[in-house]
Amino acid sequence: MKAYFIDGNTSKRRECDITFHNSYISITYIDDSSYKQTSIWHIEDILKLDIRTTSRSLKYGDFPHEGLEFYSEEDINTFIQHYPNALFHKSTYNKFTSFGWKGIISAIVGVLFFSLLFFFYGAPIIADGFARSIPNEYETFIGRNFKQTYLQYQTIDSAKSKQTQQFYNYMKLESNYNISVVVVDSDIINAFALPGGFIIVYTGILDMIENEEELAGLLAHEVSHINGRHSLRIISKDLSTYLLLASLTGDIGGFSSVLIENSNMISNLSFSRKFEKEADLEGLNLLIKSKINPIGMANLFQKFESLNNSTKKELLNTITLDSTKVKSSDNSTNSLGDFYGEKVTELLSTHPNPKHRIEYINQKISSFNKSSNFPKKDSLKYYFAQLKMNLN
Repeated sequence: MKAYFIDGNTSKRRECDITFHNSYISITYIDDSSYKQTSIWHIEDILKLDIRTTSRSLKYGDFPHEGLEFYSEEDINTFIQHYPNALFHKSTYNKFTSFGWKGIISAIVGVLFFSLLFFFYGAPIIADGFARSIPNEYETFIGRNFKQTYLQYQTIDSAKSKQTQQFYNYMKLESNYNISVVVVDSDIINAFALPGGFIIVYTGILDMIENEEELAGLLAHEVSHINGRHSLRIISKDLSTYLLLASLTGDIGGFSSVLIENSNMISNLSFSRKFEKEADLEGLNLLIKSKINPIGMANLFQKFESLNNSTKKELLNTITLDSTKVKSSDNSTNSLGDFYGEKVTELLSTHPNPKHRIEYINQKISSFNKSSNFPKKDSLKYYFAQLKMNLN
């Protein structure tokens, strides 16, 4: 049989003669110096190719591969017939085509099934694992971009940010991140954590907090979200289809780009019950290690529960924040209840119902040693007083 031979060192094609043997073929050709040369191909080492969809060619051995190019499809089929049990032509595609159109349809259905299975289950798991494994410096870079994107449309209260940051610093909570706290001037009752050590706190929730232990409970909860990389992991899961290629190839730059492009979703982030409970319990542990009374966290969630159970009309008549009712702007056409209910909505949409959280938090607190000593920390009391004075 005749064909073209490529020696692997150049792309030059040389006419050759193929002689068939039981377990190998011999390929005879003339080199550039006009000498006859012979190359031996062992059948078991011919590379496995989907030969029915290629340009009538075979490859052999390690890179750079030697190659054979046949004159026609009939020639390559003749070659195959000499070695009907050889593995090089036993591709999955050829197996299905041997069954005709039924085999092709079965293959398509199988691919679609496993693609959907991977889409809903495999991709989120891979994205979560990738989010857990990226270095802290990349996570901080992502979080800083999130913060800049979000805060460019917000009013930052620099004085309250400084005081809240000082309050946090004196808490001395354990974390591998340099925590940065920013206070946004807004009546929204909420706070949330960004990847890499950034916490956004609204003045609305600071108005509601009555003592330093409640503020400590809030910050400990958010720091626990950061320590657990919860926001990065939940966003990665939501964007898993976009992040899949980045995670499989280890492309951290591509991972970062996709996340940053979708940074607008961070303020509406809704954690799973698992993440919220983890942040609650780990937050309690952080408070205990810093000898801060954890009862403040339970009291804070009790306030959230009161908001959750109140209608807008009840809010209008009964809810006060530090003895000062929330004031709507003069140009607002909404009633006070509508205004306040709108602000509460964001908290309730990004945090689960607090009722069951109060139960396990109180249970956890009661499990601590009754002799645990939580002395009043003058530094925390001082900075909280300064913060409340500024708020009023």
